[in-house]
Formats: sequence, structure tokens, C-alpha cells
Amino acid sequence: MSGETVLTSVGIDIGTTTTQVVLSRLTLVNVMPGSQVPRVELTRKSILYMGAVHFTPFVDRQRVDGLAVRRIVEQEYEAAGINAADIDTGAVIITGEAAKKENASEIIHALAEVAGDFVVATAGPDLESIIAGKGSGAEALSKKLHARIANIDIGGGTSNIAVFDKGTCIGTACVNVGGRLFEVDPLTHRLSYVAEPAKIIVEELEQETGHFIFPGASAKTELAALRQCLTRMVGCVDAVLFGEVVPTKEKPLVMSCEMPAGKLDGIVFSGGVARYIYQPGCQDWWVHGDVGPLLAEAFRQSRAFCELRVHEGSETIHATVLGAGAHTVNISGSTITVSPNVLPLRNVPAVYPEQQSGGQWTWLGASRNFPRSLYRTVALIVPDLPDTDFTTIIRVADHLAEELQAIGAHPYVVVAQQDIAKVLGQSLQRILPGQEIVCVDGIDLKLGDFLDFSRPLPHEEAVPVIVKTLVFAR
Repeated sequence: MSGETVLTSVGIDIGTTTTQVVLSRLTLVNVMPGSQVPRVELTRKSILYMGAVHFTPFVDRQRVDGLAVRRIVEQEYEAAGINAADIDTGAVIITGEAAKKENASEIIHALAEVAGDFVVATAGPDLESIIAGKGSGAEALSKKLHARIANIDIGGGTSNIAVFDKGTCIGTACVNVGGRLFEVDPLTHRLSYVAEPAKIIVEELEQETGHFIFPGASAKTELAALRQCLTRMVGCVDAVLFGEVVPTKEKPLVMSCEMPAGKLDGIVFSGGVARYIYQPGCQDWWVHGDVGPLLAEAFRQSRAFCELRVHEGSETIHATVLGAGAHTVNISGSTITVSPNVLPLRNVPAVYPEQQSGGQWTWLGASRNFPRSLYRTVALIVPDLPDTDFTTIIRVADHLAEELQAIGAHPYVVVAQQDIAKVLGQSLQRILPGQEIVCVDGIDLKLGDFLDFSRPLPHEEAVPVIVKTLVFAR
């Protein structure tokens, strides 16, 4: 592969409060020209178009308005002067409280079809935490300072934490704490809605103080009680961030927690609430029809804000959508094997093998979790081999061929964790003549991931892949 390849990437973030679209340009370069084994890397990422911030439309409390979201995307594409056919890759993510709505998966997959041929649907709190940390600049800051930096992305429904150590994400968490868990009528200043996570804290304080916050009450009258609730919620985020025990009654607020041990060197805040953390002094607490500015005040009094060095990231409200548009693409190893015209593939589950009593791997049991009625095919993950000599690879190929035929999903997809996809794929082609085969490597995966494979780049020497987590919380 000579010269540069430029991809147009889209990021669409459908959040609890806002929906945004961003278009990015990704430049791919062979950094080892002339080598027998070219190495393709993403070398530049730039923003082509930053869409407006739209309020996420809902039909009711349980359903996102898919048609209205679709109109937003079409409107932004028109404003950017781009067609869906011009999009090479990207990600649609549905986040926070919006991901819990009844039709979340339906909406996001419908958008994937509208937004472009290879736009993917992604959701899940861990992924959201990571890409928000990338989009906010916390990842780059951690790498630049050789430090351990946490990013807290505070939206309408959740606070997503990602910890980066010298540029590598080493832990994530998601807590049901956000600015729209209490909604306030901006005209009457009366509480109009209390979300389920907020009710946990409201009921806890009622048991302790006898005071109960209810919809219809004056937010001004309940200001002290609201501050108590938000302080308690932020205390829960602090406990997760510093690895402390979350009080039993508040544990339902923690959606996920895979936090590393060890001391943090600093913190970055992102998301819609972060604007008021970095720029305090809001004169109208209910300007957005929620308690976002009040929540920011509580975060400014938190242990995280007071004890850690607070860095200002490059983005606040745009962090997640920027991460989706510019940071989701991986490039598979150049030593790959891909049958003609088999790509793109979307929503391919990563299936890890189980080890049998004799030490042999099998993917059969795990693959049954993904029926053909829902998934076109599955990707068999080949863990690190103790040796990558030709004899070992041929032996693995023989066994893989048996498993692939027994599973019966087409095309046959294999992802090697080591740089062996060319010889492994060619061996599979020899054993399974006439079968469509995709065999790639160089992709960092974990249990529960799904993959989208784009069309091969020029000369079929590399394939853009998006690794995602399709988890729609209920």
C-alpha cells in the first residue's frame, strides 16, 4: 500500500439529554513502505464538521422518537454537504438513560442503515466511558504526562469513568448519576420528574430525615434537599473512583465497575455537566430544565475535585461524539486473508474458545449463544499460540476448519491474536476450497465484544474494523 488512504468517519451520539453528529477525516498510511509486510496505521484525525447540539426527542418516558432522531441526522448530513454514500466508517452510540429505553436497540440499528453503509451501532457503558475519555483529551493527556488520569463524563443520566495510564485505558466504571435524573419545569420551577436512580437516594434521605421530594414540589423550596441528594450521589461516584465500598442502599446506582487499584495523578471532567464544573457561578439553576448546574456544584465539592489535580480537557459536551467519530476505528494487521466481495460485515460476535479436557479448544458451545436467526455469522477468536511455526499453524487450521463447518455460520470469520492471519487464512482456504473466509489479526479484543469489518483498503492490504459492545441495559 503506497501513499495515504483517507476515510470519512461519522460519530452519532444519542444521549439522555442531547443528540449530536460529528464528521471526521481519518488518514491511514503504510508506515513501513517497501517492506514485505506493510504496516498500516491511523496517522491523522481531523474534524470535518461539528453538528449542533439537539435535545434527544422522546415519544414518552420509555421510548426514543426514532423518526425525529432520523430527521436530525438527515438535517446534519445536509448541513455538512455529505451523503450517506460518502461515509466509510463510524459509530452510532446510544448512551446513558437513553440506552435503557424500550426501543433503544431498534432505534440504533435503524440509524445504522440510514446514516451510511458502514456506520455501526454501538452501545454499552464501558465503551461509552472509553470513547468519552478519548474524545475529551484525557487519553492524550495521560500519555503526554506519563500519568494516570481519570476522565469522568457526566451526562444527563450517567457518570462514566475511564482511567488511562500513560495513554492506555486500564479501567472503566459507570454510575447512574446525571443532571437529568431530576427534571424541573423551566417556567414554573416545579419538579416534573424524578428518575428511578434518583428515587433510591430520595427514599434513603426520607428514611433518615423524614423529608420526601416529590414531583410537583417547588424546586426552589426543595433546593436544600436536592443538594443533599446530589451530594450523596456524587459521594457514590467518589467511592467508585477511589476504590472504596459503596453503601449497600446505593449499590444499585453502580451499573459497572472495573476500576484498577492504585493512586490517580489527576482528573478530567467531560459531558454536558462539565461546563458548569469548569465555569461555576450559574445564576439560573433550572436553565436546562434539570439539575445539571446543581450537580456540577456538588462535583466541585467532591473528594475527586478537591484531592486530585484537575485538568481541563479539550472537549466537554462533545467528548463522546468526538470519540465515536474519530477514535473507534482499528486497523487489522496487513497480513490478512479476505475472500473477494465478502465485506462489509456488521455485528459479528467475538466467540472465545473453551478448553476441553485434552487441552483442545472448542468454539461450538459459545457459538450457540448467537443463533443464525439474529446473527449472520460469528468470529472465532484464536488466542495466543505457544509457537507460531508453520506446523503449529497448520494444526490449528485443521481444527478450525472442523469447528467452522460444525458451527455452520457463513462466511467463515477468524480473528487471530497474533500476526499470523495470512498463513492461517491461506491454510483454511486450502482445507475449505470455495468457502468465503475472513481471517484478520492485530485487533485488541475482550469477551463480549462485537466487530464490524469495513471493505478492504486499496490492494486489500488492510481492513478497518470497529470493536464494540452491544449491551442495551434494562
